[in-house]
Amino acid sequence: MATKKQPVMEWTDDHDILLLREMIATEFFQCKKGSPDRGKIWESIQERLNKLDNPKFMIKEKRGVRDRWNLLQAKFKRTQREELQASGIDCELSEKDTLIEELCEREDSFSAKDKKKSDDKEAAEEIRKKAMERMKRKSTESAGGSAKKSRRRGG
Repeated sequence: MATKKQPVMEWTDDHDILLLREMIATEFFQCKKGSPDRGKIWESIQERLNKLDNPKFMIKEKRGVRDRWNLLQAKFKRTQREELQASGIDCELSEKDTLIEELCEREDSFSAKDKKKSDDKEAAEEIRKKAMERMKRKSTESAGGSAKKSRRRGG
């Protein structure tokens, strides 16, 4: 009994554009990278793309979608860097490049917000720690009797 192999999906520009549009619609950058929620979003994107008839998607698992995004993003950043070094002039961007650029900007802004939150959290923790140390010092000074004794002056 011969098993039938599924054909490997060939990604075209139409496939990429639909993937990028779907990513923008879901706003998946709201979830942290590697979180279960983000995995669910990748899965929902994969399911919605597989339901389309034209162009036909044959994505077996969410990892295929995630890997394609990582590949598109890496290629885009590399070409942007090369064009900037070569000429310093902005070139015309295709619809695909425009979508990738928008998604990259969203990812950067989300990661910047996330970094700011963590920095604020660290600063608050440091302040809390210093306040607790001050409180401990005050309580040990009053309990230990090491506070200065007042002297009576003759007058």
